[in-house]
Amino acid sequence: MLRWINKAIAIASLLASLPAFASELKVETLVEGAGIQAEKNKRVTVHYEGRLEDGTIFDASKPRGQPFSFTIGAGQVIKGWELGVAGMKVGEKRHLTIPPNLAYGKNGAGDAIPPNATLLFDIELLSVADAVVLGQSTPEDLIKARSSGVAIIDIRREGEWFETGIIDGANTITAFKKDGNVHPDFLQKFNSLVSTKQTPVLLYCRTGNRTTRLGNAIIEQLGFTNVSHLNGGIVRWKKEGQTTVKYKQ
Repeated sequence: MLRWINKAIAIASLLASLPAFASELKVETLVEGAGIQAEKNKRVTVHYEGRLEDGTIFDASKPRGQPFSFTIGAGQVIKGWELGVAGMKVGEKRHLTIPPNLAYGKNGAGDAIPPNATLLFDIELLSVADAVVLGQSTPEDLIKARSSGVAIIDIRREGEWFETGIIDGANTITAFKKDGNVHPDFLQKFNSLVSTKQTPVLLYCRTGNRTTRLGNAIIEQLGFTNVSHLNGGIVRWKKEGQTTVKYKQ
């Protein structure tokens, strides 16, 4: 019995001496920060450069001249970023070594990131702010918005516009095709209507389901900071006695 115990101890010692597969995030602080600290439910803006272990750069924000923003804890980025950016202070620079299980795992990401890739990121925290949330507007809010320079957008399809009419003063831009996918012309038409990411936008659809989905995407993916939708959609608008005008092509 003692011989088997000694053998088990020897095997355990040998296993312990072998290099373990990296499964934990490695964080190195390159430059200390002194500003506001990034934490859960805060919206952070960063510059970053991402590389594979062989040094290949697969993405970087500075060459585009456009930093990246996301809300910590909202599931908008890989887990390694959620963990690695939390706790940074404005002005801080960190180097993150992110194992596959906290990145894109066995599937990778397109042609740029192979399966089971460890990712290396240099991240600079530029700003921390309260998270932007989708506003919930009433018909009364929409009426006030018409005279306040707000971009009011009816995101339904043309058949719906003909059926119910549209709210006077609204722009008509179809956001989703019948199969639920984003309409290929939406982004171009939307960008031609709004001048900046701070432009106030008020969306409406039939009942509010589509605008909830779209409004959150415009905030989270496009970085707009003043987006609301008509809670209850045009159904609520008409139910509360408000009128529409005939849609004209």
